[in-house]
Amino acid sequence: MEVRRVQKFGKSTLMVSLPADWVKEVGLNPGESIYLEVDEDGSLKVYPPNLKTEGTSKDMKIQIKTNISPDLVSRIIYSLYILGFDKISIESIDGPFNEDILRKVKDTVRSLIGLEIVSQDLTTLQIQSFLDPTKYSMSSLVSRLSNTLKQMLHYLNLGIKEASRTFLQEVLELEKEVDRLYYLSLRQLLLAQVNRSLAYMIGVKRIQIIGNRILMKAIEEAADEISEAASDLLSLHPEDLEVLKVSWDKIDMIVDQTAVVIDHVVKVLNKEDIKLVNEVLEELRTLRRVLMTEALVAEEKIEKSNSTRVTVVFRSLNLRLYNAIRRMEPIAEIAFNRSIENLKEIVID
Repeated sequence: MEVRRVQKFGKSTLMVSLPADWVKEVGLNPGESIYLEVDEDGSLKVYPPNLKTEGTSKDMKIQIKTNISPDLVSRIIYSLYILGFDKISIESIDGPFNEDILRKVKDTVRSLIGLEIVSQDLTTLQIQSFLDPTKYSMSSLVSRLSNTLKQMLHYLNLGIKEASRTFLQEVLELEKEVDRLYYLSLRQLLLAQVNRSLAYMIGVKRIQIIGNRILMKAIEEAADEISEAASDLLSLHPEDLEVLKVSWDKIDMIVDQTAVVIDHVVKVLNKEDIKLVNEVLEELRTLRRVLMTEALVAEEKIEKSNSTRVTVVFRSLNLRLYNAIRRMEPIAEIAFNRSIENLKEIVID
């Protein structure tokens, strides 16, 4: 670490010179502006006008045998993507890839934003990331994730109202999009952790990295719950879906309120308003109680159909919605913590 003496300039201005090697490396010229950021630990960050976001390309070579589990290869690709690797080479050391491995690798690559297979032969696959991380801010990713989650609820509701398997299938497709955004979010967070210039550009504060990781996971888990609810409904026969329409008005109210609360939770993330966040936390708890009460009323109607399968799926639906609401609570708690982290004193009136 280099030490430089602070000097007085004029009557009240303190000045410190910039290291010559750094000035040369970033191509800084006299008269240009630089960016200053006070970090959470009190240190001062200095950024050049053209923030450097490109680092050394991270490459990984994977050598496998043809009898390896395709799922293991898939997990390795997911992990390398999240860790920020740009190029992945897969090589078979005992003959051509089998069909299962090829299909799994291609499905995995398609499920990750910015990843493509650039070359392929019988024994090698070259995968490359064409992702520009500066184009995906953390706030935009949170917004896209929450909007997709609300769309899932919308199609779940329509699937029940119309007894439509098409709408329910759309819920499963949207869940895949949530997963794609989730993995991209993890990649962005890890890149931001090691590249402070990138973190500055995409709006990631070091102190908030863990919180962002938790809230992304919360949204992803809520999407899983809604997707499972759709899968349970799809397991019913068409005539059984018609039975559920009897209680659609109750389900409609619950699903609609769930979407509203999700919207409120995400919006208070950047409000820094203690009372407002606290109201959302109470809203979440109230909605859970209402869900259980209304579920009992609706279940009494459904039981009259004498269809055990429908009753079981309806109970599962309510449990999935209940769990999806619970997944939102950590996000509201993060919002509450952020609303007080920069305060010097707390005044509640």
